[in-house]
Amino acid sequence: MKSLVLHIKKNWPLYILIVASIFLFFFHLDYNTITSWDEGWYASIARDIVRSGDFMNLNWNGKPFYDHPPMGFWLMAITYKFFGINEFSTRFPSAILGVLSMILVYKVGEAISKSKAVGFSSALILMTSVWYLIRVRSGNLDSPFIFFYILTICLSLKSEKDFRWFPVTMLSFGALVMTKTLIGISAGPIIFLLIWRQLLSAKKNIGYFIAGIAGFWLVVYPWYHYHIQMYPDFIEHHFFNIGMRDKTLASYFQLSWEQPLFYIHMGVRKWYKMWLLLAAYLIIRLSFLKKYIFILLLWNIAVLYPFLTSTKTELWHLIPVYLPLSFIISIGLLDLFTLGTKILTHIPYFKKIKLTLLPEISLVIVILIIAFFQMKTFYKEVYPASKYIPDDVEISKEAGRFNENVYLDDDYTPLAVFYADRQITNVGTLPDDRRTLEKLIQSDEKNYVVIARNWAVEDLKKKNIPFKLLKRNNTFSILTKSSL
Repeated sequence: MKSLVLHIKKNWPLYILIVASIFLFFFHLDYNTITSWDEGWYASIARDIVRSGDFMNLNWNGKPFYDHPPMGFWLMAITYKFFGINEFSTRFPSAILGVLSMILVYKVGEAISKSKAVGFSSALILMTSVWYLIRVRSGNLDSPFIFFYILTICLSLKSEKDFRWFPVTMLSFGALVMTKTLIGISAGPIIFLLIWRQLLSAKKNIGYFIAGIAGFWLVVYPWYHYHIQMYPDFIEHHFFNIGMRDKTLASYFQLSWEQPLFYIHMGVRKWYKMWLLLAAYLIIRLSFLKKYIFILLLWNIAVLYPFLTSTKTELWHLIPVYLPLSFIISIGLLDLFTLGTKILTHIPYFKKIKLTLLPEISLVIVILIIAFFQMKTFYKEVYPASKYIPDDVEISKEAGRFNENVYLDDDYTPLAVFYADRQITNVGTLPDDRRTLEKLIQSDEKNYVVIARNWAVEDLKKKNIPFKLLKRNNTFSILTKSSL
């Protein structure tokens, strides 16, 4: 007990982070219903894993799914086994891995700067970056990805000191790639820069290196080999259409930086200008000549650059940039305050005062103040005051009670599939003779129901097109042919 108290006293900033992140990530976690697109999509895939017992073949709405590798879906399926299939269990893996990520960010920040203040501040910056917080509180892949990324970096730092950690590092790297393929590979150069001296320093390290490569291969190879063999279009679809978003080699030399930088600004809010200014400050100060700062800046560029050359970047795609961004702000501010403290020591009055801890105290105070106002600004954006069931969720649940084929004349198919708990066909994907609500109702098709917006139903009435109304709420209706 005494040793535990001493440990807490020594590491109290870390325990503050743990408590704060548990509150921020879990508070009212299940108050919002599952959302379209990605969350409803992924939740349905994980539910199919649980029911089929097939962890190799991912399926959504009756069709094979291989846009992304399966790690995030496996984690969600495991929580479904323990907690049932609901909003809380859908988001639990993201939330708990978010808490663990804060611990790892703290540890990495402390390791590369020899300062607990940098570790604490880096974690607080990431924790209060609004889009990271939003995605941690959702059933998406971003939080598992960030967890395995920072775990890989943390283990690489351990491998740098003791190469026996390298096989574990590569297992984590494999899990990272199995969460999101191409963006995960960006950790590869960082691993190499941290471990290459160890690799050359002793013959025994060759064995650990081979074991690490074998471990990575063991994690990654089976799923990829199976899918390459099973689906002729897998490589093109998974790597090029989804991973590279159909980019050509030439497009990587065509900068389109306005939108990605705007999205980073929207995602981290008050941290954005500090990131730009302090990155510039570290470069001007030639701090990049220091190994870890050079690696940080390189990491930032490696993750950010592909998005600067794409017109298909979404706001949440840039969340991996938040990791190096958090460290750059903390280390840059600490360096700035350290420089200021050195200047103060040349003033006669301050020579009599011990200023050793002033830079770290100043760093933590500034970050805490900004984080407070950051949270105050977006608190209501993130945390619902009460539980609320939207009309699209309610009508989807009702549609699941029918035995007939279910069609949807709207754009929230993943949400509808999850809450109806059955296959649903979007009207927009039907052959041309049934591709609108009007055409479907007038067609010869039988034994179906269709979800449509109430204004579309009223339009059918105006056109004297007969139909049978089955269910209705404030926004949506379920209808079918009048002869059913």
